[in-house]
Amino acid sequence: MVFDTGSGHVIVPSKTCRSEACLIHNRYDHQQSTRAQEVDHDGKPIVPGADRDQVTVAFGTGEVTGQFVTDRFCLGSQLPETYDVAEASNATVPADNPSHGLENSPGCTDMRIVMATEMSDEPFASFSFDGVVGLGLDALALTPEFSFFGVLASQGRLAQPTFGVFLADSDDDFSEISFGGHNPTRLKSDLAWSAVALPELGHWQVRILEIRIGNKTLDFCNDGECRAVVDTGTSLLVVPHSFMSPLYDMLEESLQDPPASTTGMVDCRKASGELLEFVLETSTLELGPGDYTRAAIQLGADADELTEDAATAVLAGDAPSKVDSSIEHTGVSNGNHDAASCHPTLMPIDLAPPLGPKLFIFGEPVLRKYYTAYDWAQKQIGFGLAAHLHQDTAAVEESKPLKPLKPLLLLQVNFAVKLTRRSASPCRAPPALPL
Repeated sequence: MVFDTGSGHVIVPSKTCRSEACLIHNRYDHQQSTRAQEVDHDGKPIVPGADRDQVTVAFGTGEVTGQFVTDRFCLGSQLPETYDVAEASNATVPADNPSHGLENSPGCTDMRIVMATEMSDEPFASFSFDGVVGLGLDALALTPEFSFFGVLASQGRLAQPTFGVFLADSDDDFSEISFGGHNPTRLKSDLAWSAVALPELGHWQVRILEIRIGNKTLDFCNDGECRAVVDTGTSLLVVPHSFMSPLYDMLEESLQDPPASTTGMVDCRKASGELLEFVLETSTLELGPGDYTRAAIQLGADADELTEDAATAVLAGDAPSKVDSSIEHTGVSNGNHDAASCHPTLMPIDLAPPLGPKLFIFGEPVLRKYYTAYDWAQKQIGFGLAAHLHQDTAAVEESKPLKPLKPLLLLQVNFAVKLTRRSASPCRAPPALPL
C-alpha cells in the first residue's frame, strides 16, 4: 500500500476486478472477512440485486472505480499473534473479545473502504503497490468514515493527532511513516510549521510567498496565489503548466554534469547548478541540483524500440552509458542516443480554481530532502531537514546513484458517486457468539 497525503480514501483492488492493473496485484476478497459488510457510501447495508453506490476517483494520473465495504483495517506487516487468519472463518469468537485480538491494537480501526472494480493501467500497472491509503484531510473523503487517519484520531487511539513521513535516499536505508507523532531521530533540524492553506479543499497545502533561483526572485508568485500540495503519492516536482518551460530553462541553463563514472554513468547528486528556493510562511525550502535533477538520455529522432530499451537499461545501471560501448552490450548503433546527463525532473499540471491555476506539488524530490509532519488538529505541516545515512561526501561516493523517477501523481482531483444496477453479493451473517 502507498501512503498518500494527496487523496482521501483507502482503496484496495477487489477480487472481482478484471483490469490488468488489478490482476497483477494482491486483491481483496471481502467474503473472506468475518467483519466485512457491503454498504453504500453512507454506510447503509446494500440489498442484494438493488441499486448500489459506485464511486469513480480521479487522480492526477489515472482513476479508480469501485464499490464500498466496511471492514477492519490494520497497520503493520502482519496481524497480532492472537489473530489466526486461517481459523478466523471457523472460530468461535469470545463474547468478551469479539475482535479476536485486534480490538485493542492501536493501528486497527473499523472504517469504510473502496473496493476497486476497475483500475486504469496508468499508473497502477506500473508500480508494485497494491492499493492506496489516503491521508488527506476529511474534505477529500466521501464521508469522514472513509478517512483512515481521521477515524484513528477521532477514536483517541493516537498519542497525538499527527503523523510524520521520512523518505530514504538509498537502498541502504528504509522509508517510514510514524502515526501518533513524528520520529525525531530522522531529523537534523527543528520542524518549522506552516498553516494549511484552504483546508476546506482537503489537501495538505501551504502558501508559497516567493520562488528564487540563485539570488533572483521570480515574479510568478507576486500575486499571492501560489500554493503547494505536499503529496507523498507524487514522484516528481510538479509545477503549473504555464510556468513549466521558463522554470525548466532557467534550471537547465546553469546545470553542469559531474565527471562520469568508469561505466559512463553520471551521479546527479554531484551535479552543480543554481539553488531552487521556495519561500514559505515560516521557512525556506532549498533544492539543489542533486535534488531536482535525475540522469536522462536524449534519444535521436530515428530512435527505435531497441534504442529505447538500451537507454532504459543504461539509466537502470544495467549497461554502460558510453555510446561507443553500447554496441557490444545492447546492440545499439552509434548516434542513436547520447550519453546520460543530468536534467531537471519536472511535471506540468493544469488545474482550474479553486486548486489551480498556480498550484505546485511537492513530491519525492522535496520529501527526500525534508522530513514532513502533519498536524490533523491544528491543520499545519512541519518541515525539517531529513537525517539520511549518506550525509557526507565519502558516503555519497560509496552509495549508488538515484534511479530515474517514474511519473506518479496520486493527487485526488475529484470523485463522483452514482447509482449502478449491479447484483450484490449475498450478505454474510456474522459468526454466532456463545451464550
